Amino acid sequence: MDFGKLDLALVGDYSQVDLFGSTINLCSKINSSLSISNQIIIGDNFYRILNSFSNISNNYNFINNGECKITETFGYSTYSIKKDNKSSFDDNNTINSTSKNLLTSDNEDFTEPRTNKDSSFHKINNNKRRIILVDDDKEILFTYRLFLEGYDYNITSFTNPSDALNYIKDLSNFDDLLVTLDIRMENLNGFQLHQQIKSIDPTIKILFVTVLDIVDEILTIVPGLSEEQIMRKPVDKKIFVNTVKNMFK
Repeated sequence: MDFGKLDLALVGDYSQVDLFGSTINLCSKINSSLSISNQIIIGDNFYRILNSFSNISNNYNFINNGECKITETFGYSTYSIKKDNKSSFDDNNTINSTSKNLLTSDNEDFTEPRTNKDSSFHKINNNKRRIILVDDDKEILFTYRLFLEGYDYNITSFTNPSDALNYIKDLSNFDDLLVTLDIRMENLNGFQLHQQIKSIDPTIKILFVTVLDIVDEILTIVPGLSEEQIMRKPVDKKIFVNTVKNMFK
């Protein structure tokens, strides 16, 4: 799994660490149902990274296993990898070439992928700090933009959470990226969207902004979340701006 809480326990003579918890259970479920001899299974995010390198994609077969159902509404896309025995392939050269490309990818200019323009609006600058605002109320998105005006953030806004998710999937890197999420939205609610965003890259920063008075419940439901990452509506400008600043520290 790309993201998930793990619990640790010392076993045997207390010199070995065992991993357990819901994330490990899900991994076991995926492996037991999909694994085949001499193959490994990866998630959708890692597949997209590997498949972007021609020296890997030309020498390995990626088999789409479809989605492994995690909950009734959320599926985890998986791929099996099998080496193409017909090709002559130098593993060391591939690893070195891949590592070099990954190390230099951070220097690429940020470009916007194709999105549904009916449900999003964008503001591009060269600042590396990016904010994606997701709320089904356009007036609220407009207010957030006014609050952040003058702070030189690269801001993208979406009223459709599915479009926001597709946009994030198409990004080339996730450095200094903050996503603000409403909770009550159609198609994907804030919790579902949070889960899928974190499966893309766990370093993406998340800020929940909600009218619901359920801070304690959110902290229980969402692993790794702190109270500072949850804001109540209506949002105070000064608190909102300072919270965003602190998220990037």
